[in-house]
Amino acid sequence: MRRNKLVLLFLLAATIFVFRIEFFLQSERERSVAPYIGPAVVEGEVAGDPERRASSLHAQIEVSRVNNGPAAGRLLSIFPPGAALSYGDRVTVRGKIELPEAFETDTGRVFDYSGYLRAHGVSALMQNATLVKREAGGWSVQVALYGLKHSFERAIERALPEPQSSLLQGITLGERRGISEELNRAFVVSGLVHVVVLSGYNISIVALAIFYLFGFLPRRAGLFAGAFAMILFVLMIGAGATALRALLMGLIGVLAQLLRRPRLALRSLGAAGAAMFLWNPAVFYDPSFVLSMLATFGLITLAPSVEKIFSFLPEWGVLHARSIAASTVAVQIYILPALLYYIGVLSFAALPANMAALPVVAGAMFGGFITGILGMINGTLAFLPALLTNMLLRWIEFVATTAASFPLSSTVIPAFPMWAAVVIYVPLTFIATRLYRSASPSRPN
Repeated sequence: MRRNKLVLLFLLAATIFVFRIEFFLQSERERSVAPYIGPAVVEGEVAGDPERRASSLHAQIEVSRVNNGPAAGRLLSIFPPGAALSYGDRVTVRGKIELPEAFETDTGRVFDYSGYLRAHGVSALMQNATLVKREAGGWSVQVALYGLKHSFERAIERALPEPQSSLLQGITLGERRGISEELNRAFVVSGLVHVVVLSGYNISIVALAIFYLFGFLPRRAGLFAGAFAMILFVLMIGAGATALRALLMGLIGVLAQLLRRPRLALRSLGAAGAAMFLWNPAVFYDPSFVLSMLATFGLITLAPSVEKIFSFLPEWGVLHARSIAASTVAVQIYILPALLYYIGVLSFAALPANMAALPVVAGAMFGGFITGILGMINGTLAFLPALLTNMLLRWIEFVATTAASFPLSSTVIPAFPMWAAVVIYVPLTFIATRLYRSASPSRPN
């Protein structure tokens, strides 16, 4: 009887997935700017928060008209750096609509740029776009949140010097536009690049630190404090799609770490992954989604076993060095095949660099959060937390640059096909699931 129910459940789930994919493909065909390739005048509304880079401004436009005819779809427009655009603005732009093309990275990987943009709902791009007309959008909750984010960014820029200001924005906001190419490479070579990418792991580290900081409170109150801090933090940085996904992954990670209920956390992770796939079947083209899912799975399944191996490490009070080291190693082990597939850099310094840097990442994120909040009120109030945060950021920068400076600190692995990465994950996942079951045989489910 149980077997029949499982078969029916599987068939129902498969049917839902098939219909969702078919609906998604049909929607993609109907909402695409690709048929309008060539010179065009586009009218539409700015969707999402425009991304300001050193030499350009990237803005996604929800298209309503092309060349005075009705149209639908999303277009990535690239403007000069001086362009002024905000979420919700009604705009008219002129330029050449093109299809995105894959390109080869420095490590010999072919980046599927078209698939990446597809995961974000973008069907075409317009480089060297010209802003013909702009009408400011009205007020909305999302406009207010993005405004709060920009105020937060400006407060950080006033309180901290470079490159610490850009580094903090990378850690807290996932925006690496101000980080120099040299420093960015140091983070890649040292295996610390995940630090400057907004992820569920980073957010969960902050939540764990807050939970331990409020250890004098009842356990449930500490959990609520950590969860509330995560939600407040995501709202402060604009509550975009990436931030919300990171929040979800972070909440699941905290569920596994603090409630000691890994099976419930695994089910939650599976349900979250299925829900995100049903919402957007192209999400698997986004490397950040794949890495976030894998990192959370590794945190849930491997961290308890690794923490037992690291039993010789002290906890050092509120730092909880053993837990952080175990979480670091667990995540690094499980995401390594995916990192090699996407990036190709095998860092021999990753483990010591992560163990040296990650214990202060939570403090840097928390200190940066306080610095930004107080800086929005008054710059003088932010002086002390900015000073302490600056010291922590300098340490992270020192670890990354020092680890990357050693001879033979990393090597580039030749590109390999996706099926090879999948083959590696079959035994790795089997071992991870066996370890987590053996590490928590008596925990409630």
